Amino acid sequence: MMRNRWFEGVCLAVVAATIVSLPTHAAGVLDDATILAIYDQANAADIVTGRLGAKYGASEEVRALGRMVATDHIAVQQMGRDLATRLKLFPTPPDNDTSVADHARAVALLQSKTGAAFDKAYLQYEVAFHQSVVDAIKGTLLPAIKNDELRKLMNSVLPGFEQHLAATRAVARKMGAL
Repeated sequence: MMRNRWFEGVCLAVVAATIVSLPTHAAGVLDDATILAIYDQANAADIVTGRLGAKYGASEEVRALGRMVATDHIAVQQMGRDLATRLKLFPTPPDNDTSVADHARAVALLQSKTGAAFDKAYLQYEVAFHQSVVDAIKGTLLPAIKNDELRKLMNSVLPGFEQHLAATRAVARKMGAL
């Protein structure tokens, strides 16, 4: 039990550090290039994590959820990249960005699990991740966006993030992971 609580705490800390610290720019102000980088990184992270769920999930529900998450994030990541190209914006991560290293630690922790323990850890991670992303979009990213097309993109993908959160919570409740 102690090890499981430790793992859950580490996963939540990685998610929180990844998403919550991303919007913190040196000057405390986000520009659209940084927002696009944050958007791209969040999608990239969940593509990897979704693929882990699809590959290592012990239950069909987790494998199906992982496939859906990865597929959806591939599509919306491309939407962001296409918009960046059209706007001639080069996505630039925030100063002192540790999201790649933080996500690598989360992936390593998930890969250390098998069977039902993997499913539980994956579901808990995905709930925390999607809640953090939804909160960051609503509370930090949308208010900082200057470009109307970028704002429109964020508003159009927000329901998808919320749907992933709801679907993951439903599977987690069904499997006793929450």
